[in-house]
Amino acid sequence: MAGDSKSYSQLLSAISDLARGYVRRKTGSHADCDDLVQEILISVHKALPTYNPTRPCMPWLGAVMHYRISDWLRTRYAQKNQHKVSLDDVEEYLLGAVTEEPLAYEYLSKAVASLPVNQQAVIQAMYHEDLSVAETSEKLGMSVSAVKVTAHRAYKKLRQWLEEK
Repeated sequence: MAGDSKSYSQLLSAISDLARGYVRRKTGSHADCDDLVQEILISVHKALPTYNPTRPCMPWLGAVMHYRISDWLRTRYAQKNQHKVSLDDVEEYLLGAVTEEPLAYEYLSKAVASLPVNQQAVIQAMYHEDLSVAETSEKLGMSVSAVKVTAHRAYKKLRQWLEEK
């Protein structure tokens, strides 16, 4: 802070070694490590007048590094969340049918209606009435094993029916 360029160079060298390890631990990114270390060194240079020599250096330096990495992470995640979509894709999506939903309730109801009566009853109880296997067993007068086997057979037929459509 007194203007000794040799001391300043040594300080930046020591900080860069500390920052490199800190960056790798916090981000796990070796590719961006050098850029982040450089950003930290620039921030240290700009924030040097805010350092109070009567206080410990490491908390101050830790705060500078923490805020620089936080900024980097914020930018990185913001870029990840920005999906670039072609206008042609948007137009195709907007012009598509708005009422056609392959797994709409009516569509699935038709699939369930194609099942044998006992399988329909099990699916109805378990999924429409939200009953457990034990409750379905009690309601339909079937054993728990029979409910499980019937449900499995119904799933298999539903999957086959849906794949054919």
